[in-house]
Amino acid sequence: MATEYKPLDFLEYKCHPKPGSALVILNQPIASEELLGHLWECTDYHLCADGGANRLLDCLNHDESTVFDPLEYLPDTIHGDLDSLRDDVRTFYERYGVEVTKDPDQYSTDFGKAMKKVAALPSHGTQDVVILGTISGRVDQGLGLLHEMYREQLRRSHLRLWLFSEISISFILAAGEHVVHTPMSEGLITPNIGIVPIFGPSKITTEGLEWDVKDWETNMGGQVSTSNHIVGHQVAVRTESAVLFTMERREFEKIVNT
Repeated sequence: MATEYKPLDFLEYKCHPKPGSALVILNQPIASEELLGHLWECTDYHLCADGGANRLLDCLNHDESTVFDPLEYLPDTIHGDLDSLRDDVRTFYERYGVEVTKDPDQYSTDFGKAMKKVAALPSHGTQDVVILGTISGRVDQGLGLLHEMYREQLRRSHLRLWLFSEISISFILAAGEHVVHTPMSEGLITPNIGIVPIFGPSKITTEGLEWDVKDWETNMGGQVSTSNHIVGHQVAVRTESAVLFTMERREFEKIVNT
C-alpha cells in the first residue's frame, strides 16, 4: 500500500493544529513572519533549537508596525547546548514561563538534540515535524541538514519530517510506493518539483509529472529528475531507495494577499 503525503495541509487557509505535530525553529533566517505564523497555527508543539529562539524573537520584533505579537508566539521549549542563545532572549522567554533546557552532548547538533526532544513527546502513530530552516547560505550546512533529516527518519520511523525553506517544501521518500497530494487548484504551490537521489543511487517510477519515468536509474553524477512539473492532482512515486522530494510553494505573502 502506498504511503500518502499531504504537504499542503500545513498551508491551508483555515489550519488547525495537527495532533502530535511539532514545529522546530532552527538558528537560521526565517523566510517570513506570515509563513512562521501559519506553521505555528498548524502545529501543536513549538520548539526553538538553541539560537532559533534568537531568530524567532528578532523576526517578530524587527518592525514596530508588525502585527505579530511576540507574546502570542511563546515556544513550549528552547532546547540545545545553549551556546548560541543570547542572554536577552533567554531572559525574555523565561520571564513568560518558557522552558529552557540544556543538552551538553557535543556529539550531536542542535537539530539532533531537538529531534530527540520531539521524539520523546507522547504520540499515537506518525508524528509530523515541521522544520523551519534553510538550505541556502553555506553549502556544507545545507547538506548537513538534509543528512540529519535522513538520519533521524532512519532512527525514528514514527517521525515524518517536512522542511519549509525559502520557497520550497522538502521531504524524504523512503524505499517503497508513495502518493503525494498536489492540488494545484488551491493556488498554494507551483508546478515545479524535483526528485533527487542525494542519499544514494535509486531506481524510480513516477506518474503525474510532465516527464514521467519508469524503472529509471537515477544517481548523483548520472541522471537526476530536477525541474520536472506536476500535471495532476497527485504524484505517484515508486523508489528502490530513499530520495528527496522537493516542491516549490508560492511566496506566502502573495498567498495571504490574494
